[in-house]
Amino acid sequence: MRIEVLGLDKHFKNVHAVQDLSFTVEPGRVTGFLGPNGSGKSTTMRLMLGLDNGSGQTLFDGKKLTAHSPVTRTVGAHLDAKFFHPKRTAYSHLRMLGAEAGISKARVNEVLQLVGLESVAKKRPGGFSLGMGQRLGLAGAILAEPQVLMLDEPANGLDPQSIQWLRDFLKFYASTGKSVLVSSHLLSEMQLLADDVVVIARGKLIAAESMSKFLARASGSAVVVRAAEATRLGELLHNMGIESSANGLNTLTIPNQTTDRIGEVAYANGIKLSELSSQTASLETVFLELTDSGQEYRLGGEAK
Repeated sequence: MRIEVLGLDKHFKNVHAVQDLSFTVEPGRVTGFLGPNGSGKSTTMRLMLGLDNGSGQTLFDGKKLTAHSPVTRTVGAHLDAKFFHPKRTAYSHLRMLGAEAGISKARVNEVLQLVGLESVAKKRPGGFSLGMGQRLGLAGAILAEPQVLMLDEPANGLDPQSIQWLRDFLKFYASTGKSVLVSSHLLSEMQLLADDVVVIARGKLIAAESMSKFLARASGSAVVVRAAEATRLGELLHNMGIESSANGLNTLTIPNQTTDRIGEVAYANGIKLSELSSQTASLETVFLELTDSGQEYRLGGEAK
């Protein structure tokens, strides 16, 4: 299910939290939703679901969410790790959430087992750890097997094994043709998880593109080539206005280029390559480069 976010806008008194924000979330892909603290990610997700008032609209396969029935089979959302009644058991909580879509008891038990909460199904979640609360929230989101998953910081409080399980599960869920929008501050994990990224700062859109294109924005991105005729290749590239530098024996480093482009030049000139690889910066590096001015606080205590 394709999601179209169109001109979302939200003010809180004197704060312009979300500013004319538009982007798409494509089916069959995991989209990472990134931004500094206070950038408007949670507010945007609440606006998308109609939980906050603001301007603009969000369409799910061309229709507003309220036009879909049952809603829980369209979108499953987990925006708060403690969104449950503390004295209602985990099992009863999921039974309540599943009422709209007529979810069976068997499905509730299946989901509890899937997220590793079957042993505490009859316990009240008021005493659950943050990680267990996250698991219960995810169980509620996937209960009706919705076409869209929207998760806000779902990895908070999870141990490394659980984070890996969550990554594998979300990638599999998207692979079945469903849409997944997930926010996280764990940038190294997001680099492994997301196919696309939407980045905002101070409520404004910074980037909305594939992960590979986003990583290529970094100033440290380059192509590394190893070839017996590296010197000749370097001269050819120079004549084309593409600069390179020698980096060891028969090796060139070519900044701000793609492997496709350099490979085409080598092939057209009969130069055999023994290595052609991308040297990309980490997601954290690119993220910090692009959102630096959107940070609420900076090193040295200077407020922005």
